[in-house]
Amino acid sequence: MPDTHHETYTPSPDPETALLQHELSEAHKTIRALMRQLNKEQQRHAETVRAQKKTIANMEEAGRERISLRNERAMWQARAEAEQVAMPFKIGGLTIDMTADEVEAIRKALARLYQPDTESNTERLKTWNAALDGLDES
Repeated sequence: MPDTHHETYTPSPDPETALLQHELSEAHKTIRALMRQLNKEQQRHAETVRAQKKTIANMEEAGRERISLRNERAMWQARAEAEQVAMPFKIGGLTIDMTADEVEAIRKALARLYQPDTESNTERLKTWNAALDGLDES
């Protein structure tokens, strides 16, 4: 198969020249195959570099978003902590300051302790709920 970029070799009557022409033709075929392979590898490398750059850009964006979310979370936590004002709670002659979260935690603990399903003292739970209701209203 003659190469379009080079002259077509005409067989020489001299066997040594014919052998050299054949070897030269085979060398040209090998060079073309290697050039195609090199071109493919260069394309793969370019794609790999592009993918790496895109990955790095995505990671940088994710990092910026993570920092932004962390700052926003801290802001909301600070607001929530500032809003948790202790309320005075009076039992008998005692006054205790509690936050809304603490009142809710007490309600849950008492509900577990005095569940109606366990035939425990439901009147005591009602008394506690009535006392805690005063805190929810304030």
